[in-house]
Amino acid sequence: MNIAVRLLWNSGVPRMAVEEARHTGWKLVVYRDAGGNYDLSGVDYTILRRKGEKGGLLSHISSFITSLYAGHRGKEATVDLDLILKARSLRGYALFHDQFAGITGYLRKRKTGEEYALYLHETTLTVPGVKYLLPREMERRVIREAKKVVTNSMWNRDVLREKGFDADVVYPGCYPAEKISDSRERLVLSVSMWDAGRKPHLYGEISRRVKAKFVMAGSWAREDTRRQFEREYGDTVTVTGKVSDQELMSLYSRASVLVRFGFNERGPGMGVLEAMGYGVPVVVNEGLGSKELVKQGENGFVVKDVEEASSRINEILEDPLPMGRNAWETAKSLSWENHAKRLKEILS
Repeated sequence: MNIAVRLLWNSGVPRMAVEEARHTGWKLVVYRDAGGNYDLSGVDYTILRRKGEKGGLLSHISSFITSLYAGHRGKEATVDLDLILKARSLRGYALFHDQFAGITGYLRKRKTGEEYALYLHETTLTVPGVKYLLPREMERRVIREAKKVVTNSMWNRDVLREKGFDADVVYPGCYPAEKISDSRERLVLSVSMWDAGRKPHLYGEISRRVKAKFVMAGSWAREDTRRQFEREYGDTVTVTGKVSDQELMSLYSRASVLVRFGFNERGPGMGVLEAMGYGVPVVVNEGLGSKELVKQGENGFVVKDVEEASSRINEILEDPLPMGRNAWETAKSLSWENHAKRLKEILS
């Protein structure tokens, strides 16, 4: 069994692929190392293009095409058509993470009949406009030919059902702490792979309304986006940039609340799950898939806008421990071990 992921960089998709490989014993195939700081010890893996290695003409064409659809994510987010084609030599049943990696499975099946599974994190099937005709049709074919489709939220599953496709839900996992700290700082945390599409200015506005230190942790897809944000909100927000797992766990252990907004982002957001695993209450909006994990007023809040988020954060800051313990209990059922077990049941 193989697990295939296009990019190794600091976001939820490669983290999931790495932990799946670690807990299932399946081989991990990475198309390109884009600088992710993951511990790969004990993982059977291969990387088709190492960090710093250059691609050919098709790689440059891929970068240009990707920029037309997701220029705000930077060059590292390129969908590498040359590596998608190269990976067709992969043998054995494979789980492809996202529809673009799934093109490999589709082409391989058309040629050899070899089956594959697809883990769909986001979908273009709901994106309107002529510009997305090709991506939508490509995704339909990849989904249609997959033996199994897995997705990351009930919300995504329902969208796929509306489009005529069945999918099983397997939430991403986390490593719940063995015990959580009862000593919390007045620290509000947000964790993501930051780009303009995440609307970082909203977090800047929240930081001006909450009575606590505000930290935005994680890499930025484009340095110019980060610099602009810091010019506008650097007086109330601490921007860490890329952080190690150890640094991130330290932030989770100290924080009193985590806030995360999504914009029709049907995945849960890895930072939300990880924070809950360290006993951090969460505040999320209606546009994020992790709203499915929030029990209103028990382990966090689902909010509508910046004003409500700020109000709820200030409320939690007064006594974060009861909701934090409930968040921890929620996370225990979402361990990576349970994730891998469920995945094996579906794909067997």
